Amino acid sequence: MQRNVCLFLVWVFLAGLLLHSAFAQEVKVLEIWDTYTEPNRQPVVEAAIEQFLKKYPDWQVKRTARPLEDMKTAVMAALAAGVGPDVVLVNNGEHMMGPMVRAKHIVNLDPYAEKYGWTEKLFSPSLWNRARYTLDGKQFGEGSIWAVSLDAELVGVYYNKDLLAQLGLPLFESVTEFEAVMDKVKGAGYTPLVVGILDDWQFFHLYGALQHAALAQQMGADAAQEYLDDIVIRSKPDRTWKEPGNIEAARRLQEWVRKGYLIDGFSALGGDDALQVFLAGGVAFFLQGSWYSSNVAQADFAAGFLPFPSFEKGGALPPQIGGMATPVGISAYSPHPDLAAEYLNFLVASDRTVQLQLELGVLPARVPAPLEGIPENTLYYDLLVAWNEVNRVNRVGHFLDWTTPTMWDTLGEAGRDLLLLRLTPEEFVEKVEKDYREFVAGRGGE
Repeated sequence: MQRNVCLFLVWVFLAGLLLHSAFAQEVKVLEIWDTYTEPNRQPVVEAAIEQFLKKYPDWQVKRTARPLEDMKTAVMAALAAGVGPDVVLVNNGEHMMGPMVRAKHIVNLDPYAEKYGWTEKLFSPSLWNRARYTLDGKQFGEGSIWAVSLDAELVGVYYNKDLLAQLGLPLFESVTEFEAVMDKVKGAGYTPLVVGILDDWQFFHLYGALQHAALAQQMGADAAQEYLDDIVIRSKPDRTWKEPGNIEAARRLQEWVRKGYLIDGFSALGGDDALQVFLAGGVAFFLQGSWYSSNVAQADFAAGFLPFPSFEKGGALPPQIGGMATPVGISAYSPHPDLAAEYLNFLVASDRTVQLQLELGVLPARVPAPLEGIPENTLYYDLLVAWNEVNRVNRVGHFLDWTTPTMWDTLGEAGRDLLLLRLTPEEFVEKVEKDYREFVAGRGGE
């Protein structure tokens, strides 16, 4: 009997050790859910994991990467059940971040931002606003930081250096000069500007670039940045779309259409179609984002990149459309948030990340982006110079479809009608204003 009791106690002891070992192994797994599957982001994530494991060799990393919509569904369901990964997708705004903050599903990153110096090393203050919510989750664009991103995006003007040189045309330094160059390109029998509004977002960038510049002309560049922050991410009820700059940008676009500056058949082209038309040659300008830079760099002609200019020569650089890549944060249900934050620091701020991003032609989150070793007179050099300047003056503008949950459809439909000359500039702005007022009223802002 005594022998049996001893054996039983030994068995209990061994079972306890096994359970303890299994538990220890379980808590030593850092789990990550992200969307960074692109060829220019995957190596950065892998390098961050490698750095983490080098510092913590007794840990494991379990990573799941999925497309945005798939991952969003999985994340929201897991966190609602109080489970899920340590590092988690936290898309900006009301898409995910706002509901997650209100439900207390994610960790306030302010202490980690201070510990690792993220706000000093990465992005500009206006860009950080896109990762901020008040503690109650009611106000976007203000308060605490809830997510970080590993790289960035910037919209500007790609140009065909060879074509402009062939025509003896200088680079523009204002919207007025840009229009004069497009007029000469058109007169020489070439296409000034390719755009494909079959994809709504192509219109958002085209109109948004002109709008940002027109608002800067109307109210000053810094005031325009504040206005855009207030109306796009803060949803301030005392702001209105019925500003002269918004109407002037719409009027100017219709003038471009009437003068034939946009490619024939632009309403039947998508974004990728527009890219291919630009790469084929015979087009002077392509107004789009930095995500196309690797494609444009492969063109058979020399290409450059410029930020969208001020209306008049010598004016302050207007806000430039841009943003941070889809960010990630830390689950409130993570048992080891400090280690999750350390992984995030490797991901977004390490020297290895920046080195890889420069090799891959990506806009790094770190500013200023280092230019050493990047050949001048190259497309990527132009892009980095523009990125550094935009962050230096703190004027990273906005993707306008963020303004309300329905603004994508409103801008897409009204923008198509604007460019097809079915709406006046005033009617276009009135439709956008109506969408904005309904959203603000629904939030209790009016």
